[in-house]
Amino acid sequence: MCFMKKAFINILKEIGKLPSLDKNTFHKLNTFQLEALSKIVLKKYIGTSELLNSKSSLSKAQKYRYLKDLTDKGFCKRRHNLFYKL
Repeated sequence: MCFMKKAFINILKEIGKLPSLDKNTFHKLNTFQLEALSKIVLKKYIGTSELLNSKSSLSKAQKYRYLKDLTDKGFCKRRHNLFYKL
């Protein structure tokens, strides 16, 4: 098995361990939000412009709404133009 498959299986196992309410929240995230969360978690803080610069076909307005949704759900914090991990 290649490394990526093992990592993906480990992620799925961790998702399986979540309580049902957290699973529902996780399943409601779209690919842009998952990509943004991974960038936020890897860095101490990240600017909005870096998050908006993704390969997603969404408009900037949609991306801003999805980023606001991440902060509203408590996945990250936003201060001025920077997003922080919790």
